[in-house]
Amino acid sequence: MSEHKQRSLKKAEILKAAVRCVYCKNTEALTVEHMPPRGLFKDKDRPSGWEFACCNRCNEGTRGADAVAQFVSKIEAISENSWKQESLLKLKSALQIHAPSVFHEILKADTWTDALVNRRGLLHPVKSVRLNGPETKRYLDIFAAKIAMAAFHTYTKRPLNMDSIIYTQWYLNGGIQQKEYDHVVSIMPHYAELKQGIKSSGRQFSLKYNTNNNDIVAAMFSFHESLHITIIATDSPELRDPLKDLFLSIPHFEGSTINLTKAGLHEIDTNNKTICAQ
Repeated sequence: MSEHKQRSLKKAEILKAAVRCVYCKNTEALTVEHMPPRGLFKDKDRPSGWEFACCNRCNEGTRGADAVAQFVSKIEAISENSWKQESLLKLKSALQIHAPSVFHEILKADTWTDALVNRRGLLHPVKSVRLNGPETKRYLDIFAAKIAMAAFHTYTKRPLNMDSIIYTQWYLNGGIQQKEYDHVVSIMPHYAELKQGIKSSGRQFSLKYNTNNNDIVAAMFSFHESLHITIIATDSPELRDPLKDLFLSIPHFEGSTINLTKAGLHEIDTNNKTICAQ
């Protein structure tokens, strides 16, 4: 059987087994979603795995979120990967088309400052960019919710119920302290990445996670070691309300990247305005 037919057969199997979209309650016009998206990987060479049924609304409506996540995850203070620089140039066009508000937010003059980065004992002058604007946050919140629902489906073998709660928090490179990172991963005993034969996603995409394989998943994702996302997703009646109360009690400071939402990606139907779990 040809490679093309093998891919087609797998797509058919995914859609046949699907009860609905991985992100919302739609059951019509389903296609296969790769989360994380192919564009996050070098030359779009993505190992197989983490593929889900997704409706056209969620697929098309989150292209901007995917583009923003791909862009910020490939920014390096000192680039050791020329392919990332080339990819960033291509992604600028995607941002202009699918997330123009983020494109203009990033290009603001006051977003960029001069800085020094220590690399192997030497200080290197670099341009530092602050990606903490409201438009960037909204798009990354949507992407974080998507990866949370994808993780839930992966480890429970079903979509997250609509009556759910999704906690997310994201960090860009340098935005999380090592002590905090170590604490989070200490309660995530399992490691995962995409693997296909000898090919693995490695530093491009990996996660530490914990789950009961039934109704709650917690994880910390790393994308190119530049974008980190912590998530907790549950639709357990016993856990949902206590966790919601706990998360709402967390102090929110200016620039906080904590978000509380629920399954359904309601944000893409309300001009990307964040909707908290009810």
